[in-house]
Amino acid sequence: MFHEYAKKNSDAIRAYGAKPVLFMSWAYKDKPEMTQQLAEQYTKAGKANGAQVVPAGLAFGKSMAKRPQLDLYTADLRHPSLAGTYLSACTVYASLLGKSPVGNTYTAGLPADVAAHLQQVAWETVQEFNAKK
Repeated sequence: MFHEYAKKNSDAIRAYGAKPVLFMSWAYKDKPEMTQQLAEQYTKAGKANGAQVVPAGLAFGKSMAKRPQLDLYTADLRHPSLAGTYLSACTVYASLLGKSPVGNTYTAGLPADVAAHLQQVAWETVQEFNAKK
């Protein structure tokens, strides 16, 4: 069903002269194996529909591997915390603009070192993801 609607939505977006973008969601905190599954399906859907993919889910995985003590999730283990939301925003910025978010002075109230880490992770993830295309 995901691929069916990725196509329908991509076609509708393109019909209005815009370029489709798919936002790769993240794995649930208690189901990290979802990361690779989501990455595979979003990548496949992006290629099939000529859509750009924002690899937010891969950025979550990378951040968790580098700084497991930094909680990217709310208590429900599904939705993003402030740090997770900031990481997602940095990944969108890097993906859509093709520019590094590293050094952006806006921290959304996060400690500067946390914001810097998330900016770096977003940029690395986008570069790595785009290199594999």
